[in-house]
Amino acid sequence: MGPPASGKGTQGRRLAEAQGCAYLSTGRQLRKEIEDDTRRGRLAETFLEKGQYVPDHLVVDLVNEWLDQASRGWVLDGFPRTVSQAEELDRILDPEDSSLRAVLFDVDSDELERRVIGRRECGECSWTGNVTEASESGGKCPSCGGQLQRRFDDIPENFRKRLKEFQDLTLPVASYYESSGRLLKVCGVGTQEQVFERLQSELS
Repeated sequence: MGPPASGKGTQGRRLAEAQGCAYLSTGRQLRKEIEDDTRRGRLAETFLEKGQYVPDHLVVDLVNEWLDQASRGWVLDGFPRTVSQAEELDRILDPEDSSLRAVLFDVDSDELERRVIGRRECGECSWTGNVTEASESGGKCPSCGGQLQRRFDDIPENFRKRLKEFQDLTLPVASYYESSGRLLKVCGVGTQEQVFERLQSELS
């Protein structure tokens, strides 16, 4: 968990790769369904275009379908975002499983806005970086050579709406997990390597 541009996607992918886990970015999966013009994608697009979170039932259905196919450990990026989603995830999972951990990345709002303004994402492999890295690679993805683009939810006005919704809806989720001793807090400021080292230290 974390506010928009806190690095949760980058760190989630790194963690999944390091641990040999399956990885799901609910935001990326929803954007793919929008591109594929699925029914769920069409419904989600009406909310994302306005910088709003997608309703719980759409996201819970997506996650539940994915978990049914995940045969080993997994990392969820961007879910749960509301207390009701967290409660639903607890109902989906084995209630006796004590291995679930929620990670909250902490980054101040000025740093978040600076990141959002410069963030670019590859439409092919989901690589995420900034305009400096994009220019160094000739405007192409340094990972796969795909086209880099600005996410429509990174428009400053939409970012501020999403940040407010994070503060109102998702911070209570952190309290939900903290109350049961399942929350890990990680400072998200620094290089990707520094943040990942902190994350691994908290998980060890």
